[in-house]
Amino acid sequence: MFRKSREKSPYFLAAVDFGYTLLASLIIFGWIGWWIDGKYHTTPLFLIGGIFLGLAVGFSSLFRRIGAIDKSQRAAKNPKKQEPHDPEP
Repeated sequence: MFRKSREKSPYFLAAVDFGYTLLASLIIFGWIGWWIDGKYHTTPLFLIGGIFLGLAVGFSSLFRRIGAIDKSQRAAKNPKKQEPHDPEP
């Protein structure tokens, strides 16, 4: 009758974080490109470059986070394969 509460998936949290990271990087790098275009009268050259740079930063952040999640889940499944620690003499 009542649903059991589940933990939120780390991939779901990564997707939410990706949205904010992508938005912030697009705004920041897009604004920097727009500012440089206004200063040097090169409209839309640096704006487009800033947008592509913002996309690259956002997606690289996503790939790093997913890699870290996968690594931690593999380590949790195989506790024997973790690095051995030296016993104290």
